[in-house]
Amino acid sequence: MAKAATKDAPADQRRKRRGDATERVGVQVAAYRKERHLKVSELARAVGVSPSLISQIERGQSQPSVSTLFALAEALDVPVDAFFAEGAEENGTVTERASRSRTAEPAEASPEPGAGTRYVVRRDGRAVIDIEGGVHWERLTPETLPDVEFLELVYAPGAESHSELYRHPGSEMVLVLTGRLDIFVGFERYELGVGDSIHFPSTFPHRYINPGDEEARAVTVILHDGGPPPPDGEQRRP
Repeated sequence: MAKAATKDAPADQRRKRRGDATERVGVQVAAYRKERHLKVSELARAVGVSPSLISQIERGQSQPSVSTLFALAEALDVPVDAFFAEGAEENGTVTERASRSRTAEPAEASPEPGAGTRYVVRRDGRAVIDIEGGVHWERLTPETLPDVEFLELVYAPGAESHSELYRHPGSEMVLVLTGRLDIFVGFERYELGVGDSIHFPSTFPHRYINPGDEEARAVTVILHDGGPPPPDGEQRRP
């Protein structure tokens, strides 16, 4: 019995971490909102949802959808992955991290011996967040970065990012690891299986869905650069 309990300990820790994710995102949203001296009604208006939903998210009573999460990030001027940073750790408290924006300078590398471990994220040590609709994200960097997000996406069977297309600044790259993901970009649907990848401007209306009966996992990189460069011979509009 003791041996079995030891074997299941990492799984129990992962379940507990995922169970706390909804509460953590609420704490983060509230901290960022207060740091920016915004009322609940003001943030709700900027995001395009009801004040009641913002209050429920902050109290950990509701999970935001993917589209709401991106809208919150844009309204609060923080990277999306900032919402599932740990509440208080070596990198500072929630309130301290709330003052960091996408324009913040990246931290300088420490010259101290053995500091290389600060760049590694172990599988069981990832910051996580559970999102409405059966979607789970795991951050693959030790802390929030100012210009890029590196995540593993987990979509339960039938899960979808949102029932409607949504958009946000930047561009996205996705590589499917297991299962299948259908990604809608504008009027096009792209069926991605294991090993397939895609790159598209996040400013285009899009959404993700797992149409299969098995879990789908993918790695994504989200760049806050306004999208990929224009084709040769064309200039980007200001």
